Amino acid sequence: MLILICGLPGTGKTTLAENISKEHGAVHLNTDIIRKRYLKERTYSEEEKRFVYNKLFEEAEKSLKEGKTVVLDGTFYKKEIRKKAASLSDDFRVIECILDEKVLRERIGKRAMCNVASEANYDVYLKVKKQFEPVEQEHLVVDTSLSKEEQMEKVKEWMKKS
Repeated sequence: MLILICGLPGTGKTTLAENISKEHGAVHLNTDIIRKRYLKERTYSEEEKRFVYNKLFEEAEKSLKEGKTVVLDGTFYKKEIRKKAASLSDDFRVIECILDEKVLRERIGKRAMCNVASEANYDVYLKVKKQFEPVEQEHLVVDTSLSKEEQMEKVKEWMKKS
């Protein structure tokens, strides 16, 4: 199974992805971690984004071939990137994280004090928001202002149905 967690920066994708990975014993692959692993200087250019997603897909393919469940964690802001992810597995699920912008702004502001992989600030959020193409395939939308338990219950119920 391949589970794609998408959404704007700061919406709680990584926290949800980590929780789902633990619940399902899945491999968690995160674009921010891959970006830091391979690139000393990060520009967030289109070329760099292609490189990061390609590395993410390589790692996902390897884990899927080993029979593992994989959770992909990134903005997946373009339809073509989500389509490429979907091509990796017949058992493909999409979860989109959303969050009220006021709460999101507070969360992003606290990032500097925490040890998180994402370097996205509010300006990056606004830039990606302009570029984010709506998710058209069947998917679950999770408001990450809900408690961890409420989020996981929504995911669990949705996974049973799909």
